[in-house]
Amino acid sequence: MNFQLLALFLAMGILFSIAWTNVAVYGVLRITSPHNGQQVPVGNIVISGTSSSNATNNCAVSVAVNGIKPYQQAIPSGDNGTNDYSNWTFTTTAKYTTIQEGINKISAKYSCPQDMNLTKTNSVNVIGVLASAAGQHRGLVNTTATNNGFPLLLPGN
Repeated sequence: MNFQLLALFLAMGILFSIAWTNVAVYGVLRITSPHNGQQVPVGNIVISGTSSSNATNNCAVSVAVNGIKPYQQAIPSGDNGTNDYSNWTFTTTAKYTTIQEGINKISAKYSCPQDMNLTKTNSVNVIGVLASAAGQHRGLVNTTATNNGFPLLLPGN
């Protein structure tokens, strides 16, 4: 009985180790800017993020805006060379697409060619606003007062 229990714990430990290795090496992708729900100016924006990529695992990050395919290659900006997607950026352009007024979906995809079944995605929804409307909104938030003398909304909220 003790041997079976020991074998069970050992098997569970091995499975956990394999699962943790896959998550640590391949399973992390995050869009860090802009944030979900953030108001952004209509037009070109810079999108950035992080992943569990490194300079040697041959994995890459690509980005799609509003479902427009194909995904566009992000630029790796990790500390370990030109293939290090641990940090990455992508800038929208008129040649591909830009942020439109209203809700826009930004999706990032992390894929590894050595394991075609391994892809991770992360998405955020942002609100495209006209630059003049964003400035008017910001001014309104900063100057509108309640009867107790405090702003209705604090800047950044």
